[in-house]
Amino acid sequence: MFAGFIRSISPENEQGLSPHKDAGLADVLRLLRKVGTVADEASDRDGAILAILTAVCDYCAWPIGHAYVRDGDHLSSAGIWSIDGNISTADLAEFRTQSEETVFALGQGLIGTVAVRGEPVCIEDVTQKDGFLRAASAAGNGLRGCFALPVKLGGQTVAVIEFFSPEIAKLDAELLELLGFVGGQVARVIERDDVLKSREKLASDFESQVQGTVGMLGAAVSQMRSALDVLGNSNKRTEFCGTAIDQSATSALSNIENVADHMETLQGELADVGRDAGETVKTTHVIGQQARDMRDGFAALQDRAADAEKMLSSIAAIAAQIKMLGLNASIEAARVGEAGKGFAIVAKEVKALAGQSATATEEIAHWMNGMTEAISKAGGDIEHIAIAMDGLQQRAEATAVQTDRQAEICMSVARDADAAVAEARKVGDSVVEINQAIHHATTVSTELGEAAINLEGQGAELSARVEGFVGKILVM
Repeated sequence: MFAGFIRSISPENEQGLSPHKDAGLADVLRLLRKVGTVADEASDRDGAILAILTAVCDYCAWPIGHAYVRDGDHLSSAGIWSIDGNISTADLAEFRTQSEETVFALGQGLIGTVAVRGEPVCIEDVTQKDGFLRAASAAGNGLRGCFALPVKLGGQTVAVIEFFSPEIAKLDAELLELLGFVGGQVARVIERDDVLKSREKLASDFESQVQGTVGMLGAAVSQMRSALDVLGNSNKRTEFCGTAIDQSATSALSNIENVADHMETLQGELADVGRDAGETVKTTHVIGQQARDMRDGFAALQDRAADAEKMLSSIAAIAAQIKMLGLNASIEAARVGEAGKGFAIVAKEVKALAGQSATATEEIAHWMNGMTEAISKAGGDIEHIAIAMDGLQQRAEATAVQTDRQAEICMSVARDADAAVAEARKVGDSVVEINQAIHHATTVSTELGEAAINLEGQGAELSARVEGFVGKILVM
């Protein structure tokens, strides 16, 4: 069996020499064993592909191997080259540069055709092959023979590996089929690399998500702690304010109760004042009426005094006439002489009586004048008293009205004070409830703080476990 034998054909040795059948089979087995081992132990995609390219080049005695990888509908150079040490970089520079710069669409050129068909292709001389895009650079760098193998994964070509020789070459169908196994091993390397990358990405994404969640959890815990600190300070402040409100409410309640008691007392006193004012109105009314009656009596008395003065004037006139009559009688008695002595005595007595009567009349008139002036003055005083009593009565009535209003205001204030007492008691009850709520909030805040600490510890433990879990996945 010569499945592993590659013949290099030239005009001088077109028939060529075939190695021994057993040697060919041993070489094939070594190749298969080597590429299988590389695929099994591959930890680096590019290194493994390079090792497989080198193994094929060694087996075929071809100096150059190169790999293209697929990205969507195009294939581009992977930058992986297996080049025999006898070939200098300058000798291959043009072909290598064009190969790395050329991107093949599906179905375009040798690489695109192999990718679409999914079958190996051998070209005896690329410099003479129509449609080989790199023919000029290949000729310039002394390359002629070529074969390309598809790397298929899941029924789709994911890469193409190509090999070049400076000689014209042919590969039989059996050898191409055999080398298809090499493409399968490269596919295993790519698949493993994709799986590793996918696993690394999955692990990285998982770790990032978990770490992000843990970070968010830590941030949330920090925010929770900050909020708890603020809540604790707020609770302390609220408790302080609640205590102050409680004290103020208690003091206000006491003051309002005192006001209510005082207003009740004031209300009673104002009721007494109102009653006294009513009695004062009645009394001033009676006294005023009496003063007016006295004023009227003194007016009548003044009229009588005027009549008495007239009577005194008449008496004084009569006394003057009697005096004059006595004087005349004395004159007549003196004229008649001895016979008129008795009449003269009577005339003298009448004259003396007239003098006494005039003196008494003058005294009475003087007394009447004083009494008239006293009566007039008393009448004026009583008039003033009557006027003053009328004013006092008006003020007493106004006082009574104001007292009634003040009593009503006191009653309203007392009712408001009672309502304020009730509201103050409600405030006191509310303050008690607030203090209870603050105590409950403080307890909850403490519990939340402990929960935050536990949550933070669990987050750290989760992060450590995830890191260990991801590490175990990556080394599998």
